[in-house]
Amino acid sequence: MTFFRPLFTLLLSLGAGVAADAQATCTRVYNGSQVYDGNSAQLTFGRVNLTSTYLQPVGTHLGSVVVSPATAPGLTSETVLWQCDLSDADSIYEVFATNGDDRVGGYWEIGNGSGASVNDGLPGYYATWFPYVGIKLTHLNSGKVLTRYWQDAKITQYDTVGSKIQIKAKHLSMIQGDLARVSSLPPTSGSGSNYCGGQAASSGSGTYSYTCTQPNAYVQFRGGGIASDAVGTDSNTHYNFWGAGNGIAFGMRSAASISYTATCVARNVTPVVSFLPITATELNQGMTRSSDFTIGLECSNTASSGTASNQTALGIQVAYSAYTQAQSLGLLTSGGGVTYLVSNGYGSDPSVATGVGISLRNASNGSAMNFLGWSGSGTGATGGWYPVLAGASSAGSNASGYTSYLQTITATLSTLPGKTATPGRVNATAYVLVKVQ
Repeated sequence: MTFFRPLFTLLLSLGAGVAADAQATCTRVYNGSQVYDGNSAQLTFGRVNLTSTYLQPVGTHLGSVVVSPATAPGLTSETVLWQCDLSDADSIYEVFATNGDDRVGGYWEIGNGSGASVNDGLPGYYATWFPYVGIKLTHLNSGKVLTRYWQDAKITQYDTVGSKIQIKAKHLSMIQGDLARVSSLPPTSGSGSNYCGGQAASSGSGTYSYTCTQPNAYVQFRGGGIASDAVGTDSNTHYNFWGAGNGIAFGMRSAASISYTATCVARNVTPVVSFLPITATELNQGMTRSSDFTIGLECSNTASSGTASNQTALGIQVAYSAYTQAQSLGLLTSGGGVTYLVSNGYGSDPSVATGVGISLRNASNGSAMNFLGWSGSGTGATGGWYPVLAGASSAGSNASGYTSYLQTITATLSTLPGKTATPGRVNATAYVLVKVQ
């Protein structure tokens, strides 16, 4: 299971048919096959684990991923998707919605009571092929949460080639997916489609792959006469883009699995980690500042702590913006982990200190720790995963069959390797994750 808690701000903080312009001045350049079920950009959640409702009540966060449309088969970030006249630059849009005609693709907003007898108070979470798991999808450029009803956001980035503009895969928004536990299964009838039929196993000792190929969402293009669907219409019945091969699908197919293994959860974490003031000169002389924070854990007594398959591990994940900075700064490990966490706004906000970052070590055994990145494929220490109970101390029991623990981590502020510190503020964000491997 994945438990999501922020650190280092460390605050404990998912009608009309075809819209066409009067003159067709845009053309589709790529073949458009990425709207089809088997060609979706994959939402790479990896292993999702459901355990007892004592440890994981309804609403528990089960995973997060950020995906580029450029990861769809046949695309790269430089693939030209559409080309328009330069005069169209102010009237081109992404249009997006869930796969609203399918039972487990985006018809039932199960977290908000659609098709259920109980409203879990989780708006934006739609039923998936995994039982009791809902998905919320967010268009990051606009911040809009996807629903069954088509929404849009202006495309503001493109390449200019003579009198034409080219919209490439890299110019479209990233899509964030979040999973949460829900209390209900979607009805077996009522949706426009039930293509996959049934759902994955709801119990068992195995690991069950997401074999349903139905996408969870689509992004299409509007502008210059390209066939698209009108904003506000229901994707259950409006999908003109699909036949026109105009867009990109996003789905969990073959990129996630579910299991039902005994595990642990993070119950609480020190909300804010503060460092004593330090000057850039002192940092450049090799001085550092350190501060401890504590993670409260609770585990089933049958859970296994470790980083091997079916064991439970702990990781501290950098915010996505810090991950993209880590990539550009060369702070990734060979396994996709991150060696240093940089401040929110690093490189873009002039008030933020540069050349400095935060590293981690286990306070009990002194071992250095990497942060988790966002690749979704990292394992072991190089990926940012550590045995959940390594160095932890027992803190008694609150329920039969479960034990509480305290895990203490030391955060250290220092200069980044090969960099020179500049004055400014540091306000970074990270998240505690506990997950069955």
